[in-house]
Amino acid sequence: MTGTRRGGGAVRLLLSILPRTPGGRKLAAGAAVDSVGSGMFLAASTLYFVTVVGLPAVQVGVVLSVASVVGLLSPVPLGRLADRIGPIKVYVMLLAARGVGYAGFALVGDFWPYAVLTCVLTALDRGCSPLQQVVVGIIEGGENQARTMASIRSVRNIGLTAGFLLAGAVLAVQHRAAFVALFLGNALTFFVIAVVVERLRRRAAVEDRRAAAGDKEPSGPVAVPEQASVRSPFRDLRFMLFTVSNGVLSLHDSVLFVLLPLWLTTATTAPASAVSVLLAVNTVLTVLLQVYVAKFADTTARALKLVWAALVPLLLSCGVFAGAEHVSLWPAAAFAVLAVVLLTVGENLHSVAVWNLSYDMSPAPARARYLAAFSLGTTGQHIVGPVLMTAVMLPLGSAGWALLAVVFALAAIGVRATGGPRTEQARGASAPSTSAPTEVKT
Repeated sequence: MTGTRRGGGAVRLLLSILPRTPGGRKLAAGAAVDSVGSGMFLAASTLYFVTVVGLPAVQVGVVLSVASVVGLLSPVPLGRLADRIGPIKVYVMLLAARGVGYAGFALVGDFWPYAVLTCVLTALDRGCSPLQQVVVGIIEGGENQARTMASIRSVRNIGLTAGFLLAGAVLAVQHRAAFVALFLGNALTFFVIAVVVERLRRRAAVEDRRAAAGDKEPSGPVAVPEQASVRSPFRDLRFMLFTVSNGVLSLHDSVLFVLLPLWLTTATTAPASAVSVLLAVNTVLTVLLQVYVAKFADTTARALKLVWAALVPLLLSCGVFAGAEHVSLWPAAAFAVLAVVLLTVGENLHSVAVWNLSYDMSPAPARARYLAAFSLGTTGQHIVGPVLMTAVMLPLGSAGWALLAVVFALAAIGVRATGGPRTEQARGASAPSTSAPTEVKT
């Protein structure tokens, strides 16, 4: 009976985080398959190229760093291409290209093929990320967008965890054939989601044609916006200030994945084994919070208020992190758990708010370009954040947390001051938000 109740609870939880529309549920299912493949690849690929292929670890590290720089540059030209020929068409093409590329890793046996393929795929990965935001907006439209993308992020976290566990079996075997099967399985997931997106596009196009013929009402904003003269996002000062401010506020990501393990083992008396528990707390809370939080950003005005709501737990987490450095073993562990809970709440509130605001601030004819430019803020954080955490935050100790709190506050003020609708958009601050978050398989 207990097992039945637990199973029923798991089913209810899954249903509660799924999108409301059939199309949204298909997108979420594709994302789940997609992220399982991602989890397997992320957990096993580096070890494969070092221990099985025999590449020096230093060379692998250098390639990954160079690929990150290449990935920083790719979203904008791909966004421009999407604005010209259609976001869904470009998105499906990129998914197919990534599927072929990731399958190619099974054939790599030398440094240069590995280096070139890694750089090309990283560029395609980063280019896909902002396009997903546009694609969901086209397929879902209206009030369903925020919930659908929140659902996608939730199922991605579940899928990544499953992928990590499946990779564990491959790592235990440590046989080339097992790694090859993993690479091919990961590649297949890209084609799965490409087929899902393409079928949804075709169905929406058919329904739109029927609506135009008078058979029924239009199903949603499925048409690609017509081209219009829109200035470059890099000449839009307000949008770029919003992008930079969001990148700074996104430092909570580096706090969690870079600073936390080092801080816990060097600045507190908590056991090092607690790191995995804390990361699990973050993952589980993200799954539970994403869809719930999304309903608080259903209008532009509420999304702006959510920025202030995100700042409060982020500031509190800094104080609790600092306090953990001055207590004994078990209180330090308890403080660390509380700090991660607060950080996760702030992260989720912030993410949902800026997903919506970034979409609202992007002119429809150039939405892919604008969202590609917006993605550079978080990409820059991934490059600069680890250095700040290890070279500045960690050596400063408790003072570092005070500094981070000030940085969070200034960044939130910047996001709040520059975010929101433009005066020429002819809609007030309470207009419905039509956004969706930016997250894609890497």
